[in-house]
Amino acid sequence: MAADLHPAVAAMLRNFRYDHLPASLQEVSRPFHDLAHQLAGSLSGPELTKALDDLWSAKNWAVVAASNQEREGMVPSPPVPRTGDVVLYQLTDADAAGINRRRKDFHENGSADSRTGFIGHFGNRVEEGAVFPALVVQVHAEGTVTCNLQVLLDGNDAYWATSRAEGDGPGRWSRKAGA
Repeated sequence: MAADLHPAVAAMLRNFRYDHLPASLQEVSRPFHDLAHQLAGSLSGPELTKALDDLWSAKNWAVVAASNQEREGMVPSPPVPRTGDVVLYQLTDADAAGINRRRKDFHENGSADSRTGFIGHFGNRVEEGAVFPALVVQVHAEGTVTCNLQVLLDGNDAYWATSRAEGDGPGRWSRKAGA
């Protein structure tokens, strides 16, 4: 067959290669390749060259459509947070209990009145579900990305939340308002 092909037809058939495409797009392109070779083996003349040109254009549009469909179906991963980023952290019940206990201890032990230079924990009471800004101080990217956070509380202290993942709900951090 190749010896009998017009040079223009042989050149057009080279345009139907698909081995350079990703596997999913090869599946889209392969039927066009096969049809082009079938037509070249059974037809001839300038009409064949025109038919192959139109088939090549159709193949290209089909590959673009499949590529766009793949891209639209993929949800891009959010960027990994970096040290120094500010996120929103939602306190768990255990977080709130620990913070409130430290603040209570400072006042009940008289440290607040002794004026010894001791800096204690004091601030407004916190509850589970409260959302506070938090500074990312360490990022762990082993499988699931987790972060160590310095949660900026409404008081003179901060809370160290370790190995916390992104998400909604208590014990999680988010990038959006209203965590």
